[in-house]
Amino acid sequence: MAKIAPELLSKLQRHPDATVNVIVRLTDDPSAHLTEIKASRLNVRYTYSLIAAVAVQGKAAACLKLASQPWVLSIEEDKSVHTMS
Repeated sequence: MAKIAPELLSKLQRHPDATVNVIVRLTDDPSAHLTEIKASRLNVRYTYSLIAAVAVQGKAAACLKLASQPWVLSIEEDKSVHTMS
């Protein structure tokens, strides 16, 4: 699955029942896919407005399944961002 970096893919496959936070980049407007994402038992935590993406939380197995959708460009781990002061 080229949509998921090898390190994250391995983590998701090793722990399919783990709850994870990821950012899902989409091919088009996220609102067109919110119903499908929620039907995958993923909780939409944030919908981005500058890029076609959503932050979701849910089981690793559901994230892996979501990657097979043609409207998903990529899935990456949602990590904390720190600024330099």
